[in-house]
Amino acid sequence: MTLLTAMPPWLPVFAAAAVVALVGRHTGRGGGRRAGHVFAAVTAAGVAGWLYVVPAGAHLGTRLFGFEVVLFAVDPFSRVVGLVLAVAAVANVAYAHGTGASTRATATALCYVGASLGAVFAGDWLTLVVWWELMAVTATALVWQSPEAVRAGYRYAVYHQLGGATLVAGVLLHYARVGTFLFGDGLATGLPGAGLAAGLPTTLALLGVGMNVGFLGLHVWVVDAYPRPHVATTVFLSGFTTKVGVYTLVRVDPDGRLVATMGAAMVLVGVTMAVLQTDVRRLLSYHIVSQVGYMVVGIGLATAGGRAAGIAHLVNNVLYKTFLFMVAGVVILATGRESLKKVGGLGRELPVTAVAFVVAALSITGIPGFAGFVSKGFVTSATDAAGGDALYWALQVGAVGTVVSFVKFGYYAFLRDAPDGQSVADGTVGPAVAVAFAVLAVPCVVFGLAPGVFAAILPPGVSTAGVFSVSKLTDAVVITAVGTVAFAAIRRPLARVTAVPDLEALYHPAGRRLLDATNRTSARVGETLDRTGHRLLVAAYATAVDPDAFDDLALTRPTIGSAVLLLVVVAALGLVVVLTG
Repeated sequence: MTLLTAMPPWLPVFAAAAVVALVGRHTGRGGGRRAGHVFAAVTAAGVAGWLYVVPAGAHLGTRLFGFEVVLFAVDPFSRVVGLVLAVAAVANVAYAHGTGASTRATATALCYVGASLGAVFAGDWLTLVVWWELMAVTATALVWQSPEAVRAGYRYAVYHQLGGATLVAGVLLHYARVGTFLFGDGLATGLPGAGLAAGLPTTLALLGVGMNVGFLGLHVWVVDAYPRPHVATTVFLSGFTTKVGVYTLVRVDPDGRLVATMGAAMVLVGVTMAVLQTDVRRLLSYHIVSQVGYMVVGIGLATAGGRAAGIAHLVNNVLYKTFLFMVAGVVILATGRESLKKVGGLGRELPVTAVAFVVAALSITGIPGFAGFVSKGFVTSATDAAGGDALYWALQVGAVGTVVSFVKFGYYAFLRDAPDGQSVADGTVGPAVAVAFAVLAVPCVVFGLAPGVFAAILPPGVSTAGVFSVSKLTDAVVITAVGTVAFAAIRRPLARVTAVPDLEALYHPAGRRLLDATNRTSARVGETLDRTGHRLLVAAYATAVDPDAFDDLALTRPTIGSAVLLLVVVAALGLVVVLTG
């Protein structure tokens, strides 16, 4: 065993988080803060290099809670996902420094990165769910770094604890049926004779993972949490949770066609909602739902080519979606405005940011020569090969909507004249943000121009032979032209659109009512138990000791509550003794 195979990749990330926190605490801002962020970025770069060279099949097994586990395992899927997450972490740390994020926020974000890497490289279900829960905890703590996002952070925690509990239930059923937590060919489908319950482990796990992925109906947390905190926090969040969820779909191995259909619905609904948004981060959040839909379609095809194509799009989406959130963050910090209706003329005011937007937008819209063109081509080719005509056309329609969204973004923010009253505090991009832009821009261009380089790091199953075929290039030109013309045609009606509600308009009021009802019910139950316990104890005392004291006995509520609790505990212990005797 060498150092390469003995050290989990998350270990140095957690060490970097500790260093950033300690440096920030003892030296404050300035040089110490800069040194901590530099150390963290270099550490993340080192992890990326380690993941590139570590041999496939490397793993570290041990026992956890008495069960056989694999703390990390390297295979073609975990390697490429972990690699792109580590690269994104380098850019994110640089961006956090350049946008004034606190050392505490960066340290928390690094813990979140470490938990994400832990989940990706887990070699068994038990290790995976431990890291899964830690991801939810650290992400919530990260959102809570921003005072204005506390309520969103609370809702984030509730959503993900529900999803985590469902995933754990599926994993426990899997263990009960096969007797091991180690990964195999997906979750157990049940023993012979299990009937309708045969697919229950997979169904439960699919629902739990679907929360992180952002399945329709479970996606509300994405557009609730991402637009609210500090821009550097949003950048960290956008690249990790949903992508780790997509990766986990490969492990769960669900019924392909059903999940693929969900992916197509995510593409169409996500892109439609994105087109209607005026808040820039909310627009990008809906595009997370839409773009993740492409990945879910690929993985849901249940073919080697489909899975590899889904992972390919995951890699590129981490790059260009993180890039777009960085651009949005610079726009927000420079203007103090979140709404596209209230900004404009930034092509002149923020030239570097405008160029960065062009690279990221050309990538996500699938323009030839940029990364998104290649990975979208992989997904559509795999879908076409699998005979999914409806899925294929859903992806193409989604691609048109994506063009509409980012022509809208570019027009409002960078091309049209600035609205009255807009001012830009500082049009320069600092060196740290410039480094972050470069780290993400380079692969967006290289993967687009040299798809062979991209395919070399992907799992087997994709072919670059037809990437630049006449049909693919024609599709890209037609999609771009139709999307651009469509925006020109609907620009005026879109300008009248304001807030567009989603399911949060139903979920959040219902959640508040449920919480209030639960509190009221708990209070009533407590009061009833107190009154009942008081009467029982008074009656017992009066009967056995002093009947004349019935009306004079005074017992405080804490005493009655304690007595009732004691009686319940004694009764429970007695029941346990009887049942186990």
